[in-house]
Amino acid sequence: MLEASYHNRQAMILSEFERVAIPDSRIEVWLVRLDLDIHAVSQYVNLLSLDERERAQRFHFEHDRRRFTVARGTLRILLGKHLVIDPKAIRFTQTEKGKPLITGTPIHFNISHSHERALIALSNVKPVGVDIEHLARNVDYEALTNRYFTPDEYETIQSFPEEQRKHVFLTCWTCKEAIAKARGEGLFLSLDNFEVISLRTLKFIQHAGGCALHRIKVGDNYIATVAVQHQK
Repeated sequence: MLEASYHNRQAMILSEFERVAIPDSRIEVWLVRLDLDIHAVSQYVNLLSLDERERAQRFHFEHDRRRFTVARGTLRILLGKHLVIDPKAIRFTQTEKGKPLITGTPIHFNISHSHERALIALSNVKPVGVDIEHLARNVDYEALTNRYFTPDEYETIQSFPEEQRKHVFLTCWTCKEAIAKARGEGLFLSLDNFEVISLRTLKFIQHAGGCALHRIKVGDNYIATVAVQHQK
């Protein structure tokens, strides 16, 4: 029965998720569609814990409930596949700084979603962090750059033509968010403590904040970065 269940869920993965390759083959990265029909979403609802279902119901808009449900259900499917357990049996906990984990297992994982796409990274060897951003989101990038980025980063972004600055900012932002999540510090990490773009070369840095950065292509309307923490 369990084997058949895995087979069915694997079929769901192949049709609704897309594996994204990065240079580090030990890291598994998946791009997930969240814009699914009611029938597909109902299958994900059945995978969630009672707490997760209640959390989903607290969202005011239906599309937010759907996106949360599919993203969380997908995470359970992928983790269940790696741990060889029923996705519904997974019990999440978290560190003092709020990073999700599964006690007693070696797996590292992280998830991010924006608009109708989610990004999930899994690893058995190194902590990982991901961030995905929808390019159409409304954001006061100049104010955020001035508040959270280093002076050199602010100057670098300002050096680009105005029509390019939002794109450059969001790329920097995904790098910094992915680093903070890989390190397990989230909002506790000051984003201006490290730089992800060089003023001298106007290029993004491959290693920053104690992590290797992989900026990945996930479609014309999204920007995404995967951060892999260096071994300590």
